[in-house]
Amino acid sequence: MKRIYLWAFRHSKLVILFSLALFAFSLYLTLNLKVNYDLYSLLPQDLSSVKALNTLRNVFKLGEEGYILIPFKDPKEVDEFKNKIARIEGVSKVSWISDYQDIFLPEYFWSENLKEKFIKDGYTFLKVDFLESSQSPLTKKASQEIRKILPKGAYFTGNVAIAEDLSNLTQRETAKYLLIGSIFVIIFLFFLLPSMYVPILIYYNIFLAILVNTAISTLIGQEISFLTRMLVSILQMGVTMDYAIFLYHRYEEEAKNHSREEAGWIAVKTTATSIIASAGTTIAGFLAMTQMKFGLGRDMGFILARGVLISLIFSLTILPVLFYHFYNKWANAKRWVLRLSGERLFNFIVKARPVIFAMFIVGVLAILLAPRFPMDYKLLRGFPENVSSMVGQRKMEEIFEKKSTIFLVGQETPKNWQEILKILKNENNITGIIGYYDMVDPLLPEYMVPENVVKNFFKDGLSYMALDTKFEYGTSDSYKFVEGLRENIEKKYNVKITGVPVLNYDLRNVTTNDLNRVNLLSILAIFLIIALSFLSVPVPFLLVLVIEMAITVNLLIDYLTYGFVFFSSNLFIGAIQLGATIDYAVLLTSRYLEAKSKGFDKASAAHFAFEGINSILTSAGTMFFIALPLGIFSEIFMAQNLAMLVSRGAIISVLFVTMFIIPLLVTFDPIIEKLTFIRKEGK
Repeated sequence: MKRIYLWAFRHSKLVILFSLALFAFSLYLTLNLKVNYDLYSLLPQDLSSVKALNTLRNVFKLGEEGYILIPFKDPKEVDEFKNKIARIEGVSKVSWISDYQDIFLPEYFWSENLKEKFIKDGYTFLKVDFLESSQSPLTKKASQEIRKILPKGAYFTGNVAIAEDLSNLTQRETAKYLLIGSIFVIIFLFFLLPSMYVPILIYYNIFLAILVNTAISTLIGQEISFLTRMLVSILQMGVTMDYAIFLYHRYEEEAKNHSREEAGWIAVKTTATSIIASAGTTIAGFLAMTQMKFGLGRDMGFILARGVLISLIFSLTILPVLFYHFYNKWANAKRWVLRLSGERLFNFIVKARPVIFAMFIVGVLAILLAPRFPMDYKLLRGFPENVSSMVGQRKMEEIFEKKSTIFLVGQETPKNWQEILKILKNENNITGIIGYYDMVDPLLPEYMVPENVVKNFFKDGLSYMALDTKFEYGTSDSYKFVEGLRENIEKKYNVKITGVPVLNYDLRNVTTNDLNRVNLLSILAIFLIIALSFLSVPVPFLLVLVIEMAITVNLLIDYLTYGFVFFSSNLFIGAIQLGATIDYAVLLTSRYLEAKSKGFDKASAAHFAFEGINSILTSAGTMFFIALPLGIFSEIFMAQNLAMLVSRGAIISVLFVTMFIIPLLVTFDPIIEKLTFIRKEGK
């Protein structure tokens, strides 16, 4: 292995050229990454709501829909516009009142029931169904074509339109806030590292690892969620910056007494053990996320775990060569750096040890006894109100009371469909029903019904009904309504219900179970890694409890700010914050046990351990600054909220580790001595 490194140092230009070629190739692949903007598509496929949605999409070509809201004047003009939309490639069908009513008759002959459904307050709407999912290039192209031919005063909204606007906004924000965060991190490192060149070399190495990670997803045809796309770069950089900084400090130390080649090899050899252990806890936290039934967890957890592994490999291979090649640049450009002595803080913490221990006991009881924070599941919360699709959505809700739509689909007899219709018409929350048996008089012979009407609602022995409701999805009213439909209709008739309110209801149940599973798995995995690393029983208990307290306080701030905790943030922050910031506690603990192995008493060992405070401040500062711009400025609440929790969580964790770890190690020193294997030097 040493020979390989020495060869790489001597041929450093070749290695650097290889890294540049890899950078360019990975950047090209990253630009072609497939991104999924439909989080409901990540629900387990065995759910009845998902099966019903797939039936709507595959059989009736429904479920991927948009709505065009236009001023109503001449019905013939609207019908001509409808036919123009129907001819766009990628559009399955366009529905309007002309499908069910002869619009060439005078309006006073029109069915009032139909008229109320489609025409109101000077507006009418066309429902556009697409052949493929909202993520497909064909649907995106069709959506763009629709926007081009919209008449003045018209709006395009619905799932497809919102997904397109979300896509455009995500692409802008991902690049912009990663760039701003990167500038913050480089400036931060300029104050902590004695050379202006080192932060640039470190950043290049980590950004290369990020590009390679996302490029692999493109190569293997992996489609990732928009939330993963926005956060993976920020999180990968935030949790792996330590590896590069540890290597740099060791290289600088060894270069004083060895040649550049020897210094590089020794730095890699001695640093590898510590950063591999550090990466292990982080990867364990991310891999725990892959055990979710909700596909977003598998998606984000797997890519982040892979990203940490790639960053680790690059920190031990390409980065040493960069340090070697540019050694003269950074070694001869030394300057003043900011360092915290921490002597007063250490003395304060030692004196306040009884109070801090009491606070720790209260914190542990709070973790065990405090009730869960209420969660919110509105995926479009915080989405910019001035986006055209959202303006149209509000207008649709105001005029036609189409706040959310539920579909019933299944194989039932005409008699049973009519019974279902009677049940639904007694529901106050339903503002409109579109279905064969609501639009067609049951006494009318089938041969008198227009063929296109029958084809719209019957295929392969199946039929469907669409319900417009006056509640928003993700509310207690919507959950009660879904439960009522399942009790009164799904259990009694051969139909299944689906639509955003139903999928959202199932999302709540699935993620509630996932949350318990992921938190338990991440805690157990990290507990075992720390226990094996230190060969100790009490140490992992203390370290995990301190970080869990920090996570609870982080979520509490969110609850006090909004009155709820967003479901995706609650789902991921436990594993992310535990996996990423447990290293702060591990570093101080390893220094404490190292001092004990040298024969130091517990007071001297505590002082020696506290000298590592600057290293954890560097790590926490990096994560804080890289996630902060997205956490403050993003217009997508789901991304903004989780980024802010990550940014704030780094600071809270470093405060808790600084305040609690040393006092706890000193307090429990007799127990740690008995239940921890400490190799004494000279023995």
